[in-house]
Amino acid sequence: MPKELMQRRRRRGTGSLKEQSKQSRQKRHVLLAWSAVLVVTALGVLVFFFLSWLRPQIGKDPLLAEDAAGRPMQTRNVSKFESPTESAALDLVKQALAVRDPGEVGQYFRHQADEAAVVAFLAGMETSDGTVIGYQWLSSMDANGLLIDGVLVNTSKEGAPQNRMALLTPDDNGVWKIDFEAFARAVQPSWEELLAEGDHGGVVRVILGRDSYFNGPFKDDGKWQSYGMASPDHDTILVGYCRKGSPQERAMEWISSQDKNSAGQRFNRATLELKRPVGAESRQFEISRVLAEDWVLADQPFDAAF
Repeated sequence: MPKELMQRRRRRGTGSLKEQSKQSRQKRHVLLAWSAVLVVTALGVLVFFFLSWLRPQIGKDPLLAEDAAGRPMQTRNVSKFESPTESAALDLVKQALAVRDPGEVGQYFRHQADEAAVVAFLAGMETSDGTVIGYQWLSSMDANGLLIDGVLVNTSKEGAPQNRMALLTPDDNGVWKIDFEAFARAVQPSWEELLAEGDHGGVVRVILGRDSYFNGPFKDDGKWQSYGMASPDHDTILVGYCRKGSPQERAMEWISSQDKNSAGQRFNRATLELKRPVGAESRQFEISRVLAEDWVLADQPFDAAF
């Protein structure tokens, strides 16, 4: 009967659409489930590799942690002592430069020289450096694993500008004082003795940059790396040499890789132990130790970290 057949066909067609819709929903649920499994697996892999990398880093000394080039990576030192404010730092330096009583030296300076020598140096600054014309707060200047804050003391002698670095560090009680040897740019022995003929050496505080002068015992540039070394206290430009691959060369490369000046050249402060071998020019020295990456000495030489 045509009418009954038509109704049967309609009922069968309606049933097929419902089944197709149900199957489509099931497929979507399966796809979503597999997607969730893949996402969770990927996150698990990422977490595994991150923890594998993080675990060896925990507990490392920041000074000894190395970057991809094998150099120590240094960070701001954490201390229970707060840095002095700008006004406090400037006041400290101003009062320190006015000290003329040996009994007051220890109140403002951390020093190796005797108190009388410190007072004599301060009293002679007007002759050696000229008149103080201003102070510039430099804030944090951490180096050598030490907390250091800086104040630049600007002077003028016969119209020529000069300056000295007052580098402040805290003692065990959190009292901030000026490192006198860094302020005086102390050298041992004197510049005249250091540059005299002979196979001797000493300790210098200098500004350095990479050089390319190779001669005498240091003529092989495949074995040596050269550095120019200058001091505001002497006109002679020294040339220092480190054996390539040595801890001293790695330490010097770390120092040389730091901030550039406005001309794009690198000039950084360092405290070095020098030795002049037989046959070297008067201004040529081997850098036997890199004592500090700045002018303040720490308990351990800086190159010990390399």
